[in-house]
Amino acid sequence: MEKRRDIEYEVESTLNSLDGAQRAEPGEFFFTRLQARMRQSGATDAWERFISIITRPSVAITGIALVLMLNAGLALTQLRPSQERSEQAMLQQAFADEYQLGIVTYYEYEKTEP
Repeated sequence: MEKRRDIEYEVESTLNSLDGAQRAEPGEFFFTRLQARMRQSGATDAWERFISIITRPSVAITGIALVLMLNAGLALTQLRPSQERSEQAMLQQAFADEYQLGIVTYYEYEKTEP
Protein backbone atom coordinates (compact mmCIF):
# COMPACT_ATOMS: atom_id res chain seq x y z
CA MET A 1 0.00 0.00 0.00
CA GLU A 2 2.81 2.33 0.80
CA LYS A 3 4.18 1.94 -2.70
CA ARG A 4 0.89 3.00 -4.19
CA ARG A 5 0.83 6.15 -2.04
CA ASP A 6 4.37 7.00 -3.16
CA ILE A 7 3.37 6.62 -6.78
CA GLU A 8 0.28 8.78 -6.29
CA TYR A 9 2.40 11.41 -4.55
CA GLU A 10 4.90 11.45 -7.43
CA VAL A 11 2.09 11.77 -9.99
CA GLU A 12 0.50 14.58 -8.03
CA SER A 13 3.77 16.47 -7.63
CA THR A 14 4.51 16.09 -11.34
CA LEU A 15 1.10 17.50 -12.28
CA ASN A 16 1.54 20.37 -9.81
CA SER A 17 4.87 21.28 -11.37
CA LEU A 18 3.08 21.96 -14.63
CA ASP A 19 0.73 24.55 -13.08
CA GLY A 20 3.06 27.49 -13.70
CA ALA A 21 4.08 26.37 -17.20
CA GLN A 22 3.62 28.82 -20.05
CA ARG A 23 3.89 28.55 -23.78
CA ALA A 24 7.49 28.77 -24.98
CA GLU A 25 8.30 31.95 -26.90
CA PRO A 26 11.25 32.29 -29.27
CA GLY A 27 13.90 34.89 -28.52
CA GLU A 28 14.21 38.16 -30.38
CA PHE A 29 15.33 37.90 -34.02
CA PHE A 30 15.02 34.12 -33.88
CA PHE A 31 13.29 33.83 -37.26
CA THR A 32 15.76 36.20 -38.92
CA ARG A 33 18.72 34.15 -37.68
CA LEU A 34 16.97 30.93 -38.68
CA GLN A 35 16.35 32.17 -42.21
CA ALA A 36 19.97 33.32 -42.55
CA ARG A 37 21.24 29.94 -41.39
CA MET A 38 18.93 28.12 -43.82
CA ARG A 39 20.18 30.26 -46.71
CA GLN A 40 23.75 29.61 -45.71
CA SER A 41 23.31 25.83 -45.55
CA GLY A 42 21.37 25.79 -48.83
CA ALA A 43 24.18 27.61 -50.62
CA THR A 44 26.44 24.56 -50.52
CA ASP A 45 24.74 22.45 -53.14
CA ALA A 46 26.09 19.29 -54.75
CA TRP A 47 28.16 21.08 -57.41
CA GLU A 48 29.94 23.24 -54.88
CA ARG A 49 30.78 20.21 -52.77
CA PHE A 50 31.99 18.35 -55.88
CA ILE A 51 34.20 21.26 -56.93
CA SER A 52 35.57 21.65 -53.42
CA ILE A 53 36.62 17.99 -53.42
CA ILE A 54 38.17 18.11 -56.89
CA THR A 55 40.15 21.27 -56.21
CA ARG A 56 41.97 19.73 -53.29
CA PRO A 57 45.65 19.50 -54.20
CA SER A 58 45.93 15.76 -53.55
CA VAL A 59 42.95 14.93 -55.77
CA ALA A 60 44.00 17.36 -58.51
CA ILE A 61 47.60 16.11 -58.65
CA THR A 62 46.46 12.49 -58.66
CA GLY A 63 43.99 13.18 -61.47
CA ILE A 64 46.55 14.99 -63.61
CA ALA A 65 49.10 12.22 -63.06
CA LEU A 66 46.54 9.60 -64.06
CA VAL A 67 45.63 11.45 -67.26
CA LEU A 68 49.30 11.88 -68.18
CA MET A 69 50.05 8.19 -67.59
CA LEU A 70 47.08 7.11 -69.71
CA ASN A 71 48.12 9.48 -72.46
CA ALA A 72 51.72 8.18 -72.43
CA GLY A 73 50.52 4.57 -72.48
CA LEU A 74 48.25 5.17 -75.44
CA ALA A 75 50.98 7.06 -77.29
CA LEU A 76 53.45 4.21 -76.80
CA THR A 77 51.01 1.58 -78.03
CA GLN A 78 50.18 3.65 -81.12
CA LEU A 79 53.84 4.32 -82.00
CA ARG A 80 54.99 0.74 -81.78
CA PRO A 81 54.14 -1.03 -85.05
CA SER A 82 52.66 -4.41 -84.40
CA GLN A 83 53.30 -7.47 -86.53
CA GLU A 84 49.61 -7.81 -87.32
CA ARG A 85 49.36 -4.25 -88.61
CA SER A 86 52.34 -4.61 -90.92
CA GLU A 87 51.02 -7.93 -92.31
CA GLN A 88 47.61 -6.41 -92.91
CA ALA A 89 49.15 -3.43 -94.70
CA MET A 90 51.19 -5.76 -96.93
CA LEU A 91 48.10 -7.80 -97.82
CA GLN A 92 46.14 -4.67 -98.71
CA GLN A 93 48.97 -3.41 -100.87
CA ALA A 94 49.25 -6.78 -102.65
CA PHE A 95 45.50 -6.77 -103.30
CA ALA A 96 45.64 -3.22 -104.65
CA ASP A 97 48.59 -4.10 -106.92
CA GLU A 98 46.88 -7.26 -108.20
CA TYR A 99 43.74 -5.47 -109.30
CA GLN A 100 45.43 -2.18 -110.11
CA LEU A 101 43.32 -0.29 -107.59
CA GLY A 102 45.93 2.39 -107.09
CA ILE A 103 45.63 3.77 -110.61
CA VAL A 104 42.38 5.36 -111.61
CA THR A 105 42.39 6.93 -115.05
CA TYR A 106 39.78 6.97 -117.72
CA TYR A 107 42.24 7.29 -120.60
CA GLU A 108 43.63 3.77 -120.39
CA TYR A 109 40.50 2.08 -121.58
CA GLU A 110 40.72 0.85 -125.12
CA LYS A 111 37.93 1.51 -127.46
CA THR A 112 36.70 -1.67 -129.06
CA GLU A 113 35.36 -1.36 -132.55
CA PRO A 114 32.30 -3.32 -133.52
